[in-house]
Amino acid sequence: MNSTRPVAAASVLASKLAISRLGRWRQAWNGSLRFRLMALGLMPLVGAFPFVIAVLVLVGGERANSLLSSNLQSNLSAASNYLDQLKTQAATRVSQLARSERLVQLVDDPGSRRELDRHLRTAAEGAGLDFLIAATADGSVIGSSTNVAQGQRIPDSWVIRQARIGVANAAYERFEARQLLAFAPAFPEQARIALEGNQGAETRALLINAAAHFPLSVRVSDVILVGGVLLNRNFPLIEHMREVIYPVGSLPDDAEGMTSIHLGGVSVATSRQRLQGQRAVGTQAAPEAVERVMRAGQHWTGLLDVGGTSYMAGYADLRDGEGQVIGMIGAGFPDTPYQRMTWVLLGMIAGLLALTLLLISVLFLRAGRELTQRLERIAQTMSLVRQGDRQARVGVPLRDDELGRLSQHFDVLLNTIEEQDARQRAAQQAIADEASRRRALFENERDGVVILNADGSVFEANPKAAQMLGCSIDELQRSRLGDWDTGFRQERLDRLLSQGSEGAKEGLFFETTHRRCDGSSYAAEVSVSVATWGERHFVFLLLRDISERKAVEAELARYRSDLERLVEQRTAELNDRSEQLDAIFALSPDGFVSFDGEQRVRFANRAFLRLSGLEMADVVGMDEVAFSRRLQAACRESAPFPQVAQLRAERQRATEAASSSYLPDETPGAPLPPAPAELRRSFELLQPRPRVVEVGIRMAQADNVSQVLYFRDVTRETEVDRMKSEFLSTAAHELRTPMTSIYGFVKLLRMREFDAPRRNDLLSTIAQQSELMITIINQLLDLARIEARRGQDFKFESLALQDVVASVTAGYQPPAGRDSPVIATCAQPLRIRGDSQKLQQALLNIVANAYKYSPGGGAVEIGYRLGDHAGIECHGVEVRDQGIGMTEEQRSHVCERFYRADASGNIPGTGLGMAIVKEIVELHQGELDITSEPGQGTSVTIWIPAA
Repeated sequence: MNSTRPVAAASVLASKLAISRLGRWRQAWNGSLRFRLMALGLMPLVGAFPFVIAVLVLVGGERANSLLSSNLQSNLSAASNYLDQLKTQAATRVSQLARSERLVQLVDDPGSRRELDRHLRTAAEGAGLDFLIAATADGSVIGSSTNVAQGQRIPDSWVIRQARIGVANAAYERFEARQLLAFAPAFPEQARIALEGNQGAETRALLINAAAHFPLSVRVSDVILVGGVLLNRNFPLIEHMREVIYPVGSLPDDAEGMTSIHLGGVSVATSRQRLQGQRAVGTQAAPEAVERVMRAGQHWTGLLDVGGTSYMAGYADLRDGEGQVIGMIGAGFPDTPYQRMTWVLLGMIAGLLALTLLLISVLFLRAGRELTQRLERIAQTMSLVRQGDRQARVGVPLRDDELGRLSQHFDVLLNTIEEQDARQRAAQQAIADEASRRRALFENERDGVVILNADGSVFEANPKAAQMLGCSIDELQRSRLGDWDTGFRQERLDRLLSQGSEGAKEGLFFETTHRRCDGSSYAAEVSVSVATWGERHFVFLLLRDISERKAVEAELARYRSDLERLVEQRTAELNDRSEQLDAIFALSPDGFVSFDGEQRVRFANRAFLRLSGLEMADVVGMDEVAFSRRLQAACRESAPFPQVAQLRAERQRATEAASSSYLPDETPGAPLPPAPAELRRSFELLQPRPRVVEVGIRMAQADNVSQVLYFRDVTRETEVDRMKSEFLSTAAHELRTPMTSIYGFVKLLRMREFDAPRRNDLLSTIAQQSELMITIINQLLDLARIEARRGQDFKFESLALQDVVASVTAGYQPPAGRDSPVIATCAQPLRIRGDSQKLQQALLNIVANAYKYSPGGGAVEIGYRLGDHAGIECHGVEVRDQGIGMTEEQRSHVCERFYRADASGNIPGTGLGMAIVKEIVELHQGELDITSEPGQGTSVTIWIPAA
């Protein structure tokens, strides 16, 4: 018991000392700005520096590892791209060799086996391939670059199956040792790799395999060309890959990277480590890397020990053509130089940070001491002012900073207070003078002014208001508003006051009746406003006597009523007479222009103004000569508007001729004289748009109408007649050309005897010309049916635009030697509403033209487009060729019937295909978009509204 008491006493004493020390620190903190600034100045160095260094070590190290991992991922991607490029090059070279004329000739010739083998060896060496084999579709070898026995079968694989269907391709593929004999007798031994630690051997091989189908012109059916590269022990390839990814000198401390190729988890090709002098072929990859890459199909990165050196390494998967993971590709570099650089960099940053924080603390303490001294100077000045020294000032500041400006503002504030004392005394005198002036204006105001309290009693009024109400100011001030305003309601006044300054809006200006003290009354006009003084609300009334104005308004109203009655009566009479003529002229589709007795234009209806593009204000009042010149200026020179005087003269001559041929008959019921023949003259307007117009004239005997011109738009009738004549002429010409050939060759066959080849040639020409005539007639019938039925026989349904394109390309056979159209992919189904057969017919015409007008070759491409036309969502299909193209003039006529862009006559065709396309697209409410440049090809797009 006695031994524990000193310990307890010491503990209590230590607690009291700690509490006392903490209290002193808190007191110093709260009572001294200088102490707070000193503590804040030392805080970065004492508190923040260790924390920043710890965070820098943790975050910086993690960030460095993240950067190394990102760099490794980039190296791994570069290695994969390198192998993919080799695979693509193999596919390209095999595809090019399959189209070689010399190789095709050797495959066609069964007796040239040795020459074929020798050519394949030369081609394989030139293409950088380890083997090159020509075989039938079932895999039987025809010839090889590696002395494979003829007739031996190469193993089936994804690349071989793709080549059988005509698709040239390349892929990574894995083969067993017995299968390698079909590619090269030496491959099994070259591919054999002894496993690490005498664990056996890896006999399988990893190949870059490529194959392509020979052209269909080869006499041996379904011949394919197979070639590739063996990756097992392919040290030149792996060394070149390492040099591409890790050039010498690119890594710090003369370190060198490594690259490797794995079959499964076994390394089959690894770059040689120059410093270690070894090549780790046959080693097993880390189990976690095999699990992550081979089974999960994901990248793996981590640290590996290679020959006693720590490497930052990573692996990516290699997949065959069917997407199965069959191998891995690896890349890595030593991480020790990077770790050393990281720690050196962190040490330099820590040293610079410590020096920076120390300098900041010193500067902060020095600035804090100066700040407290200047604040003490301001405090002393304030104390002097509080003691009554109004002349005390801080003075010129030490620095022109915020605290210096605060000192200046403080001095300015003291000066301002002194100035305001003087201004306040002056303002009080000005207020007294202003009150006297306003009182004088109030008492001498011409209108009555009354100020009301909230309860409606009069607070104050001017002498004019008392005079208007016939009482004294004292009597008025003792009254209430309801005593002299007959329409007053206290509820209305309360509502105005409750709305404050907005209350004036309800009764801002109104008329009422005021009652004088003698009992008489008068009409008054009252203006209201609401004001607040302190916490009290007042209503200002401005009164005006309007008795005389009311009497004048009543007299004016009586005269206005009589005048309106007379105007309405006369207007009704005139409206009845003019409505009939207005309706006739307004509704007539023909134009009418009437002239008055002075041969000036009196009226023109809307149809004429719309036809001529003139305005009513421009025409009315114009004499007939100016009118004729105005129309002639807008006409074609070859078909001008005739003079009005000329029309009138011709009309008079026709009338006189009709009258002279009539013999009067006195017999009752005899017929009247015949009317003169209808005379019409045609002219062509160019403005506001080209029109063909017929004009006639009628004479009148009215006082205000002397003659009337009537105009009729016959543009459509004229154009239809011209198109019919032009169409019949063109159709006859197009049909006469093949008919002439048929007739001539038939006549030759009847007149002379020819040998069988010549006779067959003539009959073939006759058949071709007959087919051309049938094509022209069928297309003419298609156009006629489309125009006659206007889409009534179309079967509209919801379609996918991709299905229409697929149907056209599946049934279209390109010309000999030309490839099928290249169709762009579009994952989103483009739904439209249309007739599938008609759209196929239109698209087939466009595709056929693309091949026809690109005789020099080049790809024909079909793509899909999305867009809006006239605010409607549309889907489009575009056909592009690389042919002869068209000029702007040719493009503007391409959809006309029988028009053909080829002027040489070497390209066959009827010139009706695009006319049919245009009719079909327009009946689908779509648009046809054509762009072309001479020698650059043509692009034709069909736009159909989306479903």
